[in-house]
Amino acid sequence: MFAVSFFLVLTSCSKTIDKKSTILLDSKYNNWLNTTYGYSVWKPKEKDIDVVDVVLQKAIDNNEFKFIKEHVLENIHKNLYKQYVPYIDNNGSRIILLNTFCLPPEEHFEEINGKHESKLMDWKKEFYKVDDGGPCYWRININIDKEEYFNLGINGPYKLN
Repeated sequence: MFAVSFFLVLTSCSKTIDKKSTILLDSKYNNWLNTTYGYSVWKPKEKDIDVVDVVLQKAIDNNEFKFIKEHVLENIHKNLYKQYVPYIDNNGSRIILLNTFCLPPEEHFEEINGKHESKLMDWKKEFYKVDDGGPCYWRININIDKEEYFNLGINGPYKLN
């Protein structure tokens, strides 16, 4: 029974790390990265997720997260929902895009047959992109092989006090 359960976890389209984290392996966003940039998907192991944490700490130590310092920095793993999007870039580097948000989406609007309709979104299977949102919604790319970060971005303006 354990072997069957373990196999199902390894082969699923997305992989849940904990209740607030998931690895997206077969989302529309993964497909977009492939068709737009030619990036392919890879399956990170636990040690790769550990590298994300180490590199994230480097970014924190380098004061890259001033915009969220007073809100969630101290408890980043406890307070944020996280999507890990692994891809291999055109240089062959293994990258993980870490997409974070404070609250999971309950619904979003999309155009269906020319109308904007509400639809429930499963953030554990589809990439969650927010326009605006302040310090709760940010993303960072982490090169697993070089243990470096790049393209830290916040979804919308935020003023520091």
